[in-house]
Amino acid sequence: MDIQETLHLHELWLSDKSDGVCADLSGANLREANLYEANLHGADLYGADLSKANLSKANLCEANLGGANLHGANLGGADLYGANLSKANLSGATGLDDPAAWLAQFECDDRGIIVYKRLGEGKTQYAPPAHWEERIGAILTETVNPDRGTECGSGVNFGMLEWCQKNYTEAHLWKCRIAWIDLAGIIVPFNTDGKARCARLELLELVS
Repeated sequence: MDIQETLHLHELWLSDKSDGVCADLSGANLREANLYEANLHGADLYGADLSKANLSKANLCEANLGGANLHGANLGGADLYGANLSKANLSGATGLDDPAAWLAQFECDDRGIIVYKRLGEGKTQYAPPAHWEERIGAILTETVNPDRGTECGSGVNFGMLEWCQKNYTEAHLWKCRIAWIDLAGIIVPFNTDGKARCARLELLELVS
C-alpha cells in the first residue's frame, strides 16, 4: 500500500473528482507513520494500527477510527470532530486536551465551578428546551452527548468567558455554576475551542 497515493486519491474524492477514491485504511499497518497534516476526512481507519503514528494537525473529521490502535500516537492539533473512536486504544496518546486541566482554568467557589453560558430563544444556534427557565437560580438540565469527538452535541453547553464574549453575541450572557457533584456530567470535546457541555448547571447572574 502506497500511503501517499492513497491520500492523493482521497483528496480527489473529497473534491468530488471522478478518479478519486475514499481512503479505505481499515486494518492497515500504519505504525509510526508520519501523517502530519494528512487530510483523512471521512476515511475508514477501522482497526488500523496507528501506534506511535504522527497525526498532529491531521484532519480526522468524521473518520472511522473504531477499534484503531492509537497507542502512543501524536494527536496534537488533530481535527477529531465527529470521528468514531469507539473501542479505539488511546493509551499513551498525546496531544489531546486534559479535561481536568481545561476545567482548572475556571474560577470556583465552595459549591462548584463558575462558568458562562449564552442563552435566549432564537438567538443561539438551537432553541433551548421548553423546560428551561431564564431566571436567577434556575437549574438547567439536559441529556449529554458523551462523545468527546462531537464538538457540539446535546447537553447544557457552556464556555469560558472569552469564548462566550465572541460567540452568539446577541444572546444573553449568564454567569453560572456547575456544582461539584455534577462534574461527572461534564463532557469536554477533544481539543475544545473554549466550550463544553454538562448535564446540569445553575444560572447565577445575568451579565449582559
